[in-house]
Amino acid sequence: MSDEEIKNITKLEFKYLVKLFPVFRKFLGDRKKSKKNEEYDYKIEKNGRNAVKVFIDLGPTFIKLGQVLSARPDLLPKEYLKAFEGLQDRVPPDAFIHAGEIIEKNMGKINQVFEYFDENAISGASLGQVYKARYRSTDVAVKVNRHNINFIIKRDLIIIKKLLRLFKRFIDNYLYISISSVISDFSARIYDETNYFIESENLERIRKNIGKYGIIMPDVLFVSKEVIVLTYIEGIKITDVKKLKESGIDTKKLAHKLDLTFIRMLLKNDIFHADPHPGNISISPDGNIILYDFGMVGKLDDDTRFSLLKLYDGLITKDPDIIIDSLLELNALSPAANRGVIRKAIDLSIANLSGRNVNEMDISELLEIANNVIFEFPFHLPRELVLYMRMSSLLEGICKTLDPNFKFVLVLRDILYKDGMLNELYKREMSEFISKSVISIEKGLDVLPLLKRKLEETDQLANKTNSNVPLSIFLSALLISMIIYSNTHPVISYIIIAMDVIVFAFVLKNKK
Repeated sequence: MSDEEIKNITKLEFKYLVKLFPVFRKFLGDRKKSKKNEEYDYKIEKNGRNAVKVFIDLGPTFIKLGQVLSARPDLLPKEYLKAFEGLQDRVPPDAFIHAGEIIEKNMGKINQVFEYFDENAISGASLGQVYKARYRSTDVAVKVNRHNINFIIKRDLIIIKKLLRLFKRFIDNYLYISISSVISDFSARIYDETNYFIESENLERIRKNIGKYGIIMPDVLFVSKEVIVLTYIEGIKITDVKKLKESGIDTKKLAHKLDLTFIRMLLKNDIFHADPHPGNISISPDGNIILYDFGMVGKLDDDTRFSLLKLYDGLITKDPDIIIDSLLELNALSPAANRGVIRKAIDLSIANLSGRNVNEMDISELLEIANNVIFEFPFHLPRELVLYMRMSSLLEGICKTLDPNFKFVLVLRDILYKDGMLNELYKREMSEFISKSVISIEKGLDVLPLLKRKLEETDQLANKTNSNVPLSIFLSALLISMIIYSNTHPVISYIIIAMDVIVFAFVLKNKK
């Protein structure tokens, strides 16, 4: 960096400090207050809204950081989450002279490359803006990075890290470590959203996965790191309920289809669109879903998807043990956390939903149980899980706009039954169950040393007796293991216990 740039950073440090320190101080107080108080506090939400205003005022990097924080129940109290979830990329576009320079640097003279180009941006986001044009006889959307955006991000991240070190003396060590992890991960990932080669790749992967379900996505006609040209697909904004109904579109069915599309991406595919805010989704005149903007995506491996399915199962059945096991598998809780205390916290959250039919629950209500636990016993949440939580929150807001009576659980059932996820879940659970059972049987044999010794001492007995003793040991070990796992796999365990007793009785009868 030049001396002039370093001077500017020093000036900005003071500006950012003046704006952020009051926000940070209130956040720490609100966090402690929210932990002690189970009831929703609208005064805390007001402080959260003020924090959002400061983030918007500080520009692109902070807007993106705020979007990440909007899905961090381990860091923010529920009132702040509510305030931050509405933080979207609505930022006035750059002056066209800057955007034009970037386009011409990457594509050539605008008046030679494009048959028509509207210099008034149709949308402005934190990292770029979009223009409408005509390219190779096709109506297109031209997406361009903001002027000097990578420098702005780099500069802001330097200041954010300095301020965090300055604020360290005011916060607990575990909270400092969690916030540092968020900033570190954010620093590594945000540049991906300014690289349109990566966005183009994301788009094609998602198209390959869900295009067969009638989901419309633009075609990429040109791409460089700073500019991407996409076919222009016009549609009705997803939250314009009045216009959708006037076009004869059933908004209830649309809500169901929209949620099914995103949950399908999450639970069946290797990549999912993680930013489904209203500006990124439209509906074609014939009712098909149109997706835009593939810069923010998430990727879940098979183990994480399976653990997420188990978490859904535990939340729906209100089973604290399955919820805890799933959160541990997802690395959303520290293995060192007190399981008994966590269980009490979950029981308390579940009690607030007592008497409710599962079909009447929303994803927000189900996840609130998990969020309360994560907030009470913080741990470093994996980035992909954070993106999933952000995606779910945004998506449910849209679905509720389309259908005030929308229920996430009904969509989940479609995924489980119609898309065959239940069979996949069953096979995985059976495989895991058998693996654990083998381990349990081995442990069961270890706690039966007297019987093992008896087996050695009776080496000279009749063949009939010899065959019965090891069988009895095996059946005893199996019985012990099934009793151990009856809490987490009741149906399968009880069936095997019953079969075990029958075989054991048969063995005893034959010994007489």
